[in-house]
Amino acid sequence: MQITDWVDGLVLGRKASPGIEAVLNVIRHDAGPASFMSTQELATRANINVATVVRAAQFLGFSGWSALKSELRHRYLASMTAEKLLDKDSSPGSGPASASLASDARNMARLGKSMDPDQVARAAVIIASAQRTIVLATGSYAAAGFQLAHVGQWMGRDIELHTAPGTALVNRLRMLEPGDCLVSCNLWRASKFVLEVVRVAAQRGIRIVALADRKTGITDLAEEALVVPSEGSSFMPSTVAAVSTVQALLAELSAIDPVRTTTALRETEELWGQLDLVDPA
Repeated sequence: MQITDWVDGLVLGRKASPGIEAVLNVIRHDAGPASFMSTQELATRANINVATVVRAAQFLGFSGWSALKSELRHRYLASMTAEKLLDKDSSPGSGPASASLASDARNMARLGKSMDPDQVARAAVIIASAQRTIVLATGSYAAAGFQLAHVGQWMGRDIELHTAPGTALVNRLRMLEPGDCLVSCNLWRASKFVLEVVRVAAQRGIRIVALADRKTGITDLAEEALVVPSEGSSFMPSTVAAVSTVQALLAELSAIDPVRTTTALRETEELWGQLDLVDPA
């Protein structure tokens, strides 16, 4: 979806004041620079005051410019190819490694301000109440999906990771019952296939948890949508905030039934010992 279409979809044909319309026009026609502007910079660009920028964000359904800017930036970056992202960040600076670490630090700071711990806890309850859970993750974000499935299994939960489309996924989806869970880890350039799988799952009464970097058709279908920053310093989207959020989700999951968690961990440790998997050194 183009930025203009997205903005118009949020406006829904309502009449905006001239000041708000000026802000919307900057977003529509200069989304890239706008997605990195401060409130004052956008106000100056649109020739209005700061309060009008805030009102424009609220007009579109956001709490303020910071929330709207984050959504806009992820949509803008998702509209670019990896090659364009590499070109965008090819200017000289402190070095690629330092830029990457600084970008991830900013993402974690944004995550700390935006993530609702109660929402993470609710998502954990959904997974805990399911007999089976599928984690559907694509591309580099399979890292977050793998962590959720692997540690979830370690805690005795039936959580299975799927990273690619195909008949195996269809078979697994068919085996899920109403009340079971599908967790979608789909960020940056969201897959149409994943959206269709989530839509079918929701129609079958399967509860949806989404890990995403912006509002999409998938988050609209989700019972709980955990939105994380994914902006990278180069052509690669960052996985740091997504993995950190999964860690928080696993912490909540382990605390729901401590006895079950402890029992499962003890049994796993015993199996490691029986199979002589751990290097004692």
